[in-house]
Parts: sequence; structure tokens; C-alpha cells
Amino acid sequence: MPDVARSASGRVVDSWESLYRAAGEGAPLTGYYHRNYCVELPHALAASVSLPAGTPVKLRAPITDAVQFNLRIWPEGELLGAIAGRVNGSPRVLADRPGFTVHSFAEGDPLSEAVGHEGPVGLPYIDSLGELFRQTTAVPSRLLPPCPEDWPVDGDCPGFLHTLVDFTVSEVKGRHGKEYESLFAALKVPDDAFGRLKERAEGLGERPFVLLHTDVHRGNLIAGADGRLSLIDWELALFGDPVYEIASHLSRMRYAKRAERRAALRAWCTAVADSRPAALAGHRDALRIYLDFERLQSVYIDVIRLALAFARHPDRAGLERTASGIEAVLRAARRPLGLRRVPSAGRITSACVSWRHAAEAGRDSGPDSGPDSRAGGGARTGADPGESGSAGTGSGESEPDAARRVA
Repeated sequence: MPDVARSASGRVVDSWESLYRAAGEGAPLTGYYHRNYCVELPHALAASVSLPAGTPVKLRAPITDAVQFNLRIWPEGELLGAIAGRVNGSPRVLADRPGFTVHSFAEGDPLSEAVGHEGPVGLPYIDSLGELFRQTTAVPSRLLPPCPEDWPVDGDCPGFLHTLVDFTVSEVKGRHGKEYESLFAALKVPDDAFGRLKERAEGLGERPFVLLHTDVHRGNLIAGADGRLSLIDWELALFGDPVYEIASHLSRMRYAKRAERRAALRAWCTAVADSRPAALAGHRDALRIYLDFERLQSVYIDVIRLALAFARHPDRAGLERTASGIEAVLRAARRPLGLRRVPSAGRITSACVSWRHAAEAGRDSGPDSGPDSRAGGGARTGADPGESGSAGTGSGESEPDAARRVA
């Protein structure tokens, strides 16, 4: 009999498809856009990818009906193949099949576990982060997969911001935010904030485009035993203005100390100066604009996610978490929103309760009414809305911290 692995139920595991089926017998570790499984590589597959049998690997299956809050331009597997060996810890694609992929693991633990979801990060890790920025910026553009036909031309930073804004307005605020219009209105969120931001785009100037990860936060940074960081989860990578990388990072990293924010900015500047010095031109003014974009984007993404979490857990504790989270999001975005003051906690609470009652009434009136309960595709929606943004604008996915073993 061939040397094959079997799942706990006796299923033969001798192909990537059978590994996928066996992994599905257990509960996934779920992110916003993927169901992630940690599985052990069976003997029958190990030799084909030159890894020892029993090596932990990550199986990723996309959540097909998840609400798409983030712009993406490349299949993750194609990009990972292009940057293989160039950025610390970027996963090796072991298999790419319809409906799932299998990736290697980065050695170590998520930084969110090593130092916590909040609090100090430590200068040694920030120094290592600078090396990741240098490596990412240095990836030659000729190695990257083709961009969409309507993508801004290299150096068109105003066009890049317009692309980011247009996606958020059409997909997040427009398509997915319609069910929450009454909530945004009750929260006094103005409708013209993104338009005013686009008017500032000409202040971005011109810089050469580079590879951007766009979601560099504690959950996607893996701390190795040697103290070096690796960078995972590249599905939201873009080709664009290098300043957006540090803006999205500062928005999502939850630095507790101003000194660490400044250190991270210095590390990025040093990295860019080393690999692409022209990318530093006018970066300070551009940084302010991109930070405002992140804050505005967060208003729509996180209010929707928080409202969905409240709809699923409509108890007093859920209401308090939702209201507190929304208040933090609005407070962070007060200036780009143009708000003179943030609504009081009582007004936010009342707005959430009114929205939920209207949503419940809408669902009772017909199958197509009310908020789409599938938003997030059953993902970890609202579980930790601050993990990946100023209040959670990123994918929020990270290496699994527990394992579903298939042996």
C-alpha cells in the first residue's frame, strides 16, 4: 500500500484536494476573507514540495460571499511567486487549486502575541520592520504581475489616491453601506468627506510607484526566535505611492507611544532612502493626506463591522462594545470628516438601537430586506475591529494561533 496519511476519520490524504477535504472536517481559524487551517503535510505530498512530512502548512480557502472592503489587484499566489526569496517570511505557495491554496508557514509567532495587541512594540522590532520596508520597496516592478488596464501610471500619485477613494465610495460606502445609511445619518457622518479629500490629491506630487503590502500590522508580522520579523498575508498588496505604505501601517499598528510612531516613520524613511530615494519627495504632506484617507475609510468599514457584530450579539455588553468602538472611529476621523464635535455616547447608543430595530423590521418584512447577514461570509467580523486599522481597516487575518492537525 502506498505511503499515505489519513485523517482522523480514516480519509486517505494523498492529494492536495484530499488534504483540503480532510482539513474541512475541523473548525477553521477564520479571518475576514479566508478560512485558514493549519495542517500537517502528509508523506504523500511532502516530497513533491521538498519539505519533511509532518511540516505544518497553512491551507487558505476564500470566503466567497464575504463583503469586499479592500481593493485588490492581483491573485495572491501570483504575487507570492514574484517576490519569493525577496521579503522575509513571504509564504511559499505549495499548491494553488480552484477554491483553495496551500502556503508555507513563517517561523515564529504573530507580533500580536509576542508583544500584545496594544502597548509598546520595542525598538528592536521596529528596526526589523524597517528592513521589511526596504525589502518590499526594492522589489523590481518588472517582477510583479500585470496591473489592471485602468491602473494609474507609474508616478501618478493623485491618480492612485483617486483609485483608493473611488473604490471605497463605490464598494464600501455605496454598495455595502446602503443598508447602514440611516445609521450613518444618525451619527452625523457627512456625505461629502471623500469628495473634499480628492480635492487635496494634487498636493501628493509625483513619486515612483513600488510594491505595497498595505496591511502591515501586528497580526501580519511574525516574530522569529532571532527577533527578526517576517511579513505574511499579501492578498491586499498594491502597486502605488510608497507613502501609502507607511500611512496604512501607522493607522493599523496601534502604537501606544508617540516615540515609537516616530521611530517607525524614521525606519521607513531610511529604508526608502536606501532602496528608492526619489520616493521620499514631499512625503510629509502626502502622509497627512493618506492618514486622513485611512481615517475616513475606517469610518465606513468599522461602523459596518461593529454594527454587524451588534446585530449578532444584541445584548447590553454588545451594545456597549459597539458604541465605544464607533465613538473611537469617529473621534479619530473628526478632522477629515469636518465634524465640530463627535456625537455623545448616548446619541451613538441610541443610533445603534434604532438601526437594529429597523433592520429587524426589514428582515421580518421579506427575505431581501434588512442588512445582509452574510456580510463577512461568517468571518470574524467585528471580533477585533481594531486589529488592523486605526480602528480596523485591514483584513485582520494572521497566522493561525491554534492548529487543526490532519495526521
